[in-house]
Amino acid sequence: MIRAAIAGATGYAGAELVRILSGHPEVTLTALTSRTFAGMPFGRVFPAMSGIIDIPCEELTPEQLCNKADVVFTALPHKLPMQIA
Repeated sequence: MIRAAIAGATGYAGAELVRILSGHPEVTLTALTSRTFAGMPFGRVFPAMSGIIDIPCEELTPEQLCNKADVVFTALPHKLPMQIA
């Protein structure tokens, strides 16, 4: 099982990644980041995903993300991933 995290999970691309990966049989979502919705369960931000993926959105450092996942997908605004990669 691959542990995956998504940085910027509550934007359009991030939410689509959550939707796709939550249904993948070989992936476990271990961290979802969002500055705007930190502390809120993902299913509360996107009610259509309630009961499917309800882990809380967090504001994590790149190091914390790497400790929680085998792979990190970035769905952040333009140029921001270059600053944290």
